[in-house]
Amino acid sequence: MVRMLLTAAALMAALGGTAASSDKPPSQAQPPTPAPIKKADPSGIYLCEGVNPDGHKYRGIVQIAAVRGTYLVRWTLADDVEVTGVGILNDDRLSVSYFGGTPAVVVYKIVADKLVGEWTMGGTEGAVYAETLTPMSEGMLKPSQSPDAAQPPLNRRPRRPTPLPGNTSI
Repeated sequence: MVRMLLTAAALMAALGGTAASSDKPPSQAQPPTPAPIKKADPSGIYLCEGVNPDGHKYRGIVQIAAVRGTYLVRWTLADDVEVTGVGILNDDRLSVSYFGGTPAVVVYKIVADKLVGEWTMGGTEGAVYAETLTPMSEGMLKPSQSPDAAQPPLNRRPRRPTPLPGNTSI
């Protein structure tokens, strides 16, 4: 049995050696291996703008943090309503599940420096709504430069409950 395996290994090595040799220079015989594509990391703080099922616009702050290959997402909306969801990054799409009084999901596509999303939730009869996350600079986070300070408050997204105590938070 061992002799048969050694013979097979030697035969494969010999065939592999002759198959690899050709009249072409080594650089043309085998195409170069492409470098692995690095996934975009959506972690950060964003200005959130979207449209509610009733057609009114809303604004808020979204924090995204990487947690062992997944993402923890926290929305802070009008009246300091906070909701936390968990997401998975697949290529250039971040899919996040959350509970805002009813089960809901949002899928963001990473487009240049923004996350352009579509979301839906139970009770909307299959309707899909838009939401865009724009990265915030540190200067935008100062209270005197709050995005809502210069503009009248917009209606908020449907209420999302506060996470249960003991849950991981950002």
